[in-house]
Amino acid sequence: MDFETLTYEVDQGVALITLNRPEQRNAINSVASRELPAVWKYFEKDDSAVVAIVTGAGEKAFCTGADLVDLPDTDGDGSQSTLQSIRWTSLQNQVWKPVICAVNGMVVGGGLHFIADSDIVIAAEHATFFDTHVKVGLVSGLEPVGLCRRMPMEAVLRMALVGGDERMSAQRAYELGMVGEVVAGADLLATARGLADKIKNHSPAALARTKKAIWQSQEMGLHEGLENAWQLIMEQNSHADIGEGVAAFIERRSPVWQPYSQDS
Repeated sequence: MDFETLTYEVDQGVALITLNRPEQRNAINSVASRELPAVWKYFEKDDSAVVAIVTGAGEKAFCTGADLVDLPDTDGDGSQSTLQSIRWTSLQNQVWKPVICAVNGMVVGGGLHFIADSDIVIAAEHATFFDTHVKVGLVSGLEPVGLCRRMPMEAVLRMALVGGDERMSAQRAYELGMVGEVVAGADLLATARGLADKIKNHSPAALARTKKAIWQSQEMGLHEGLENAWQLIMEQNSHADIGEGVAAFIERRSPVWQPYSQDS
């Protein structure tokens, strides 16, 4: 599938989604804001891809948020837009296949959506993180709310309120739990790919339901989250991969999993 602002490539079960506007530091413009939901929908239905890596083109920036020269499309005018206008990430599009974020450079403002919503985040050691919303009179709301699920609230508030006058290093982001691993820039994609290769070997349906149970629990109380997880376990128990997984274990062979779909 061809895109103007993104690239999508699949190699042996792993999709590589690249924000491809390096001259604009991979900012999200009107075209990208339409293409991102499309690429996530395509990935979700692509049986050749079990797990995705999302990264940015070049070495300077992963994503610097909204392109102020060509603002992302919304579903309304000004103050009438709805939350559904922002569907840049896998989670915002309810994609339950696993997603690894490989942070290749600076992350600014709206670029933090990808950090907040990815399942696993790996950063190059030169990556930096900051939020300039309040500097230009905008509310820093969505990204901080999402980040509070990954890291201490004070650290999130500090980043949101200083308006970009401080830049968080990759090491500090690791210490606070924003990212799970920091590696040399030259090793970033190889590290992400190595992790993706470990993930892709497992039942696609089990992976998706595992991700769904964990993320959905963040919006529920403990009892409700456990009940929801149990329902997903019961759904998986009727899936063909259960029998195949047991048979493969007994026969000491690699399992042949069924492709994942939302209906499976």
